Amino acid sequence: MSDLVIVAPVVPTRETALRSRLRSLHESPLARLAPATHFARWVIVPLDGPRLLFSSRFDGDAGRYLDALARLEEAADIWSHCEGDDDLHEPAKLRAFLLRHELESPYVVSAWPKASVEEVNQALDSRAELLRFALDARALDPVGLAHAFRERFVR
Repeated sequence: MSDLVIVAPVVPTRETALRSRLRSLHESPLARLAPATHFARWVIVPLDGPRLLFSSRFDGDAGRYLDALARLEEAADIWSHCEGDDDLHEPAKLRAFLLRHELESPYVVSAWPKASVEEVNQALDSRAELLRFALDARALDPVGLAHAFRERFVR
């Protein structure tokens, strides 16, 4: 599992536009980085002027993840509100920008530190199936419950 932390200064006169851009994301473009992404977000933080914080926890190679991130059109739009004179709509330039602003993650908390995204999703699906079963089986007597459980979960 890897993590990526990027902190870039926002052009002060573009902070409002950046906030609007982030709010306009009805569906996160970061979802397209799946299935590797456990968690990712952009946040504007007030650190000596506005800063755009990006943090992500993901499976796989950091270089490939960074390449995929740099190819997202929305990512270029978002980081174009930050200080710098590069045309960030070119993936190679956005990647270089991100590397210049990358920080080593000082502290990472992971709910499932050794599980892949796929394993986490399978566990969540199993949990949901078990909860559905529990709700469906409320009226069963102990023998019926045991039979229904074996029928549904024992393969």
